[in-house]
Amino acid sequence: MKKEVKTKKMTIDKLAIMVANGFESIESRMATKDDIKDLKKDILNLGDRFVSYHSFDALAGRVKVLEDKKK
Repeated sequence: MKKEVKTKKMTIDKLAIMVANGFESIESRMATKDDIKDLKKDILNLGDRFVSYHSFDALAGRVKVLEDKKK
């Protein structure tokens, strides 16, 4: 025996409501964008607190030369 599968008809109004609800949920998730902007600013400010790789590498090279001279 096969079961009868009832399908509901989709109307344009129901579809519009579903799409609107989907956009509302996306909008609520995007409301946290300001938090992401603040986080990006904090990450960019880290460069001001730490020495760049190239500066560190150059300093390490100079220290190595001094250490080799001392030996």
